[in-house]
Amino acid sequence: MLIGKLAGQLLLPPGSILMLAIVGLLARRCWWGRALLLTSLAALWLLSTIPVRDALIRPLELSSPPLGAQAVADLREQSAGTAIVLLGGGVREAAPEYAGADDLPHAAMLRTIYAAELAIKTDLPVYATGGRVLRQEGESEGAIMVRRLLQFGVPAGSAFAEQMSTNTWENAVSLHRLLQDRGVSRVVLVTNAWHMPRSRWCFEQQGFSVIPAPVDYLTSQRAFDVRGLVPDAGVLADSSLALHEYIGIAWYRMRFGHDWTLRWPWQ
Repeated sequence: MLIGKLAGQLLLPPGSILMLAIVGLLARRCWWGRALLLTSLAALWLLSTIPVRDALIRPLELSSPPLGAQAVADLREQSAGTAIVLLGGGVREAAPEYAGADDLPHAAMLRTIYAAELAIKTDLPVYATGGRVLRQEGESEGAIMVRRLLQFGVPAGSAFAEQMSTNTWENAVSLHRLLQDRGVSRVVLVTNAWHMPRSRWCFEQQGFSVIPAPVDYLTSQRAFDVRGLVPDAGVLADSSLALHEYIGIAWYRMRFGHDWTLRWPWQ
């Protein structure tokens, strides 16, 4: 698991760009070395701009529109066999403001807040899924999210944790084992909008009927502004997220779906 995470960081920006730049710098006396150096600098700039970031993330986010008010109302009226599934998004270890207790990072917190709102509006149970990734001790992602759900007003008997899975595919497999015995065949899936295509595909592969409930759209809603061409570290991080998702979609389809045509989940 650790080796896979480190390899992923090196294959994605800025790690991959840095490696290209180092190779180019070492071989700067050769034409291809200088070309590599220039290419790495150009890639660093482009991926740090809003137009390129949006071009990468928009197809992921547009695959699932936001859950509207009418859809939420319908869930309350047609709740049989339905549950909310909250996907983990990492752990913020030893948060100083909470006396060193583990908490949720930004993306996972936004998911949890939205899942709590949906649970309160629909009276549906919430299943938070996520184990201990890259560590053996401390609270699991699922346990931390349940703790937060209760603090946000979800009744104690309506929030449950799945604590063994370590990736999106395992989230779906573990919850299928748990929920099929509880008569749940339809899930309201809560995760970031850019993460929804891969997540939805995983749960549909397990036989669930999936209602997407995406949060935290990153694509800019503003008209083009020349200031968007100024490099930004946060935008670079968003671009890296998008590239990670495209690689993840292709890998999941090949490994778990045996689909070597590399079609995307929204196709």
